[in-house]
Amino acid sequence: MMKQLTILFWGFIFGEVIGYIVSSLTGTLFAPVLQIGIIFAIAGSIVVNCLYAIIKDPKSDK
Repeated sequence: MMKQLTILFWGFIFGEVIGYIVSSLTGTLFAPVLQIGIIFAIAGSIVVNCLYAIIKDPKSDK
């Protein structure tokens, strides 16, 4: 459970940072909204869970 919460937390933080950097590069005003962070948190969680399902330790399947 803590692994999932950590993934959601850092996904949210990275989403907000990426949103800030992109808005600075494009010259637009950065408005910190939850949608960007939530989208990155969910995407990060999906990616990590898919990678975990694909890359399992062969010894644990026995």
